Amino acid sequence: MPETESLEYLQAELSQQISGFNSSRRFFRSAYFYFTLSTVGLSAVTTVLIGASHMVPDSLWWLPLSALVCSAITTVLAAYEGFLSSKDLWVQKTDAWMALQVLNEHVKYARAKSVTPLAQSQIDEFQARFGRILMEEHEAWRALRSTPIGATGGLRKRGSPSGPQSPDD
Repeated sequence: MPETESLEYLQAELSQQISGFNSSRRFFRSAYFYFTLSTVGLSAVTTVLIGASHMVPDSLWWLPLSALVCSAITTVLAAYEGFLSSKDLWVQKTDAWMALQVLNEHVKYARAKSVTPLAQSQIDEFQARFGRILMEEHEAWRALRSTPIGATGGLRKRGSPSGPQSPDD
């Protein structure tokens, strides 16, 4: 593939991946926000309903039942958030998005400062970085998905080996 075609291909792929990761990170950021807000709100309502049920006459028998329903919904939402791992995926997708943004800027800068078309070796180097970013993101996703729900260890730092990381890493 000639230099101009391979560079155009790389830039088109970069643009597509940047857009996709931006969409994913926004989704997971919103999901994390709404799950957090929902569980906090339902927990507060549950607390108020439990307190109110001790202060009202027996004719309001539905107050303790409402508290029980709110508590059950909160539990289900918390469990689903634990499975979805919105915060971890939000951070992971943001890391990949940022790495792709940096690579894109490096490609643009290399084109801008060069009076001749970029050498194929330089384009190949950019392509290799692009591939590494995508594979690191995939490995981080796989590590997150293979970790049992509720296990600690946090996210793997970009470029670090697979497996749980200590906070000092």
